[in-house]
Amino acid sequence: GWTDKLANTVSIDWSGLFLPQQCLGYDLRLLAIALSPAAFIALLMAAGISLRLYHWRAAPAPRARPWIAEAALGVLDLTPAGLVLIFCFVPSISASIFR
Repeated sequence: GWTDKLANTVSIDWSGLFLPQQCLGYDLRLLAIALSPAAFIALLMAAGISLRLYHWRAAPAPRARPWIAEAALGVLDLTPAGLVLIFCFVPSISASIFR
């Protein structure tokens, strides 16, 4: 059906670009494939927090919120991008696990 076509379109096998099969064994390759979306999402969260705190530090002295509130908002800033990453990567990870 149409869901199979969508799954085939969204399923990205990017691991062949960065991790050739000759470089790593199956176990390490599978571990790298499975953990890479979490690393990308952590990078996005760190970028969101650092951008928020950079703007917070550049603001004049009587700031509206404490830094911890700005850091929490920084996590939320790039959450939609993390959800898109999950949507794109999880089907290919599941497919490579069951191969």
